[in-house]
This record gives sequence, C-alpha cells and structure tokens, in this order.
Amino acid sequence: MDDLIQNILICGIGGQGVVLAGKIISLAAFESGKDIKTSEVHGMSQRGGSVSTHIRYGKKIFSPLIPGNEATAILSFDIYETARYIRSFANEKTIIISSNRGKIPQWTPKDKNDKIGNGIIGEEGVAGLLRTNFKYLHLIDDKGMALDLGNIKVSNIILIGILSGFSDIKKEIWLKVIEKNIPLKTADLNIKAFLTGRNYYENNENKIF
Repeated sequence: MDDLIQNILICGIGGQGVVLAGKIISLAAFESGKDIKTSEVHGMSQRGGSVSTHIRYGKKIFSPLIPGNEATAILSFDIYETARYIRSFANEKTIIISSNRGKIPQWTPKDKNDKIGNGIIGEEGVAGLLRTNFKYLHLIDDKGMALDLGNIKVSNIILIGILSGFSDIKKEIWLKVIEKNIPLKTADLNIKAFLTGRNYYENNENKIF
C-alpha cells in the first residue's frame, strides 16, 4: 500500500477485537502524520453480532465510509464475515487478510443461486469460493498461531501484524501504538503476537500473493 488514500475495512463478530483493531490501525496512521477518518458499524449489540470498522487515511480524507468496491485492504477475523463484506467492498486488487475459521452466521442466504447459502457453508467450501474469485487473498490460521502463543484472544493482533507489512507505516510506530493501548499486563503478549504476524509477512512476502 502506497501514499495514496488507503481504505481499510475490518470485519468480524462481536468479541473478536474488531473495535480494538480499528483503534490500533487508526492511531498508527495518525502517528504517521496521515489525515484519517473512521466509522464503526455494529450489528447485534451482544457478542456474536456482526461488527465492522471503516478506516480511511491519506493526505486529505473527507468521508469516513469506504465507497463501494474500493477497499484497499480487508482485514477479517471470521471467514464468513469475509464472504459477506467482499461483495460490497472488494475489487480485483483488494488485499484480503482473513482468518481461515469462522462461525456459520444467521445471515447466510437461502437463495438457490447463492453458493454460500446453497450448501457450500463449511469453512473449506467458503475458502474455495473465495480463492476462486479473489487473487490477493490469504487465509491465515490465526487461531492456531495465537494458541501457540498461549492465548487465542491475540489472534486479531497477529492479523494486524500481517497487515502492517503491506502498509507504509513504520514497524516502530505499530509497536508504540500497541504498547500504549493494550493493558500493561498483556502488553508483552500482544507485542509478541504482532511480531508473529509481521514475521509471517516478512518470511512469506513472495509467497502470500
């Protein structure tokens, strides 16, 4: 991602850290001297409802909402939410970084012509459909990577670490923002999670896309 306007959509379900991820990315962009606007969209207020955050930054931003099919990147913590939001926001150049796991949602359509709602609802089926239609897609075993670190709750920070590799924001700024906005008792774990994601990007840069 270069110095043009960046449109980042973060999506997932309640309790997965979508709002925190939006805060971290927004502050990292702000600390880099970007003009930035954000907008949060919530579904059901309780845990489990669909949640998304729009982040737009660049030299000058006038609207907080990402225009249709103009996302620079989509960061998703649930593969079904990935399938949901790409319909409205992704294009052939969108970088999509998504968890390879998810919970079958209640919004799954029943239209016989809709492949996601017509029997292809397992994670592998959705993954295959996404790979067929989106070139710059990478599905991450973020939950497994987080469990290796000892806490599944840092899976969102791992994905932020991967996303950071595509941005023009310096690694030091990302680390500074995470350290300042994470509770002190979990700061070391979250820094380790971010670096796990960043190292994944750096070690696989030529293989991911």
